[in-house]
Amino acid sequence: SLEELRRPRVDCLVNICGFFRDMFPNFVLLLDRAFNLVAELDEDTEKNFVRKHSLKNKEDLKSANLDERTALKMANGRVFGPKAGEYGTRMLPLLEDSIWKTEEELAEVFIQSMDHLYTENLHAVKSDELYRANLSRVELVSQVRDTHDREIIDLDHYYEFFGGLSRAVQMEKGEPVRMLISDTTEEVILTEDVARAINRGARTRLLNPRWANAMLSHEFHGAQQIADRVENMLGLAATTHSVENWIWSAIAERYLFDREMNEKLTNNNSFAAAAVAERLLEAEKRGHWQATTEEMEKLRAVYLDVEGDIEEGLNRE
Repeated sequence: SLEELRRPRVDCLVNICGFFRDMFPNFVLLLDRAFNLVAELDEDTEKNFVRKHSLKNKEDLKSANLDERTALKMANGRVFGPKAGEYGTRMLPLLEDSIWKTEEELAEVFIQSMDHLYTENLHAVKSDELYRANLSRVELVSQVRDTHDREIIDLDHYYEFFGGLSRAVQMEKGEPVRMLISDTTEEVILTEDVARAINRGARTRLLNPRWANAMLSHEFHGAQQIADRVENMLGLAATTHSVENWIWSAIAERYLFDREMNEKLTNNNSFAAAAVAERLLEAEKRGHWQATTEEMEKLRAVYLDVEGDIEEGLNRE
């Protein structure tokens, strides 16, 4: 009861990936039943925001000429994800191939990929206006980290889903929203803002010499792992605006300006070394890194050297 709860009922928007949909349909059903249960309580809408927003959704759905049962089911629905048969968003190719122009474009692609509603007896129903309405009411975006194996910079899915959702909410709401990550890897749960999580990922992975040297002990693939994390960092910068400037400078200093490490990286995988330089150039071009004139001169020189080595190698073959 509200008397026992001693606070208003908080509404939630749940975004799932295709793997969650296929592996945990029971959880999707359980969540949907919970939203329906709370939305149908006869309570003051200022103390039950699930009900308040469901009533607004139902009103907005009148123009769709749906039967009463379907309209109610959709209005109460809060679980959205990719369309049937798909597992992620179409954001990744844009970032991987550097073919996006604006961050609004990324947000729009995220929405178009994730605006499919999942409720009991409704599977992946395209519900664009309904999804956008739910996005516009979000005040906080959260993500759970549940394993020591992966930091936020280790997987592209973090910027794809957490970052993509944050950017989509900002576009629909018209203002930035708070982004928090709950780390459940220890006995006591730690909740922190996204910038702190990114900083920890940078320090323990990319900027950690023990990690870097361990990666480079694996021929070819090791340097690719480094390049992948620099790419993920750029994805986080574009979707969260929480990658601090010093991180880019430190990456350049660690892998490209340090002669010994540069040689290790290039010898391991010259294509990956070139990719690291390209991502840094892109970060500066897109305004995520305010590099100094000296840093840019050194970066361009290193990039030309790596490209020259690649061309020489191809000519020899």
